[in-house]
Amino acid sequence: MKSSAGYSQYSDALITPHFGDRLIARGYCSFVAGDITDTDYAGDLNKSGDQITYFVEPEVAIEEYQKNGTLNPQELESESITMVVDRAKYYNVKLDRIDEKQIAFIDKWVESFLKRADYNMKRLLDPEVLMRMAFETAPTNKGMNAGKESQSQDLGEIGNPVPITAANIIEVLTRLDVVLREACRWEDGQMFVILPNVSRNALMSSDLKAAYLTGMAQSPILNGRFPLVIMGFNVYFTDQVPTVPDLAVGKTAYWIVAGHKKATGFAQQLEDHEIITMEKSFGKYYRGLWVYGHKPFLKDALAALYCTFS
Repeated sequence: MKSSAGYSQYSDALITPHFGDRLIARGYCSFVAGDITDTDYAGDLNKSGDQITYFVEPEVAIEEYQKNGTLNPQELESESITMVVDRAKYYNVKLDRIDEKQIAFIDKWVESFLKRADYNMKRLLDPEVLMRMAFETAPTNKGMNAGKESQSQDLGEIGNPVPITAANIIEVLTRLDVVLREACRWEDGQMFVILPNVSRNALMSSDLKAAYLTGMAQSPILNGRFPLVIMGFNVYFTDQVPTVPDLAVGKTAYWIVAGHKKATGFAQQLEDHEIITMEKSFGKYYRGLWVYGHKPFLKDALAALYCTFS
């Protein structure tokens, strides 16, 4: 602290500043990609190769038969889906030897930025995976006339997002349920829906605020906790739900994805971390590389809702 005018100033010469050996933690949000994708599709990609192809179960037509009638042969169509390992990300941190020696808490410093690098990588996966799910969802499972059988479920489209409020949020989630059931992809305990954090406003004002309707001991109004399962969906909240500005309505629109946990494949072929000694200077490079790919295989096991929140 500075002294008044005319008195000795010791702060610059005799008083030594201290640096704490604790690092102030940054915020760490959760990520969902690992919970809503399936690594079983990866096959042997973790060993070699850059893609893997699976064939879709063929469809067989059933015809009416009349006695002594002529049979019409059907030629089966061969449909395949390929997942390509075509994405890579890295980090490369330079640390000079002098800094390494002079930083008192260097071990914590290194441990901290390596932890942050791993976290930032995983955070980049969610919007990638969720956007691809939304775009590659079967045409019958999105849009204003969704539903393989009824074509009656309004899931919104660009220029016409579904406005979600406390009054309709449960009914809108039911539309996703209907679409996935009409596609014969519903499996109890295996379905998910990814909601943006802003949806909590609508949920908190909906019927779910009543404990007796949720089966919970306390109302979400008291503890801020919503049921883990709503309308049969395992619910995940994240700030990584893909968003786009919808110019027609002048609002931010969200792509909410729901579906089966085994609908989308994910393959991480390489995760490598290494420490390299600098050739032309004293110090080290701390660097890491991730190589991976993802692909919706069961496109009709996904449903995409395009919506806004009031």
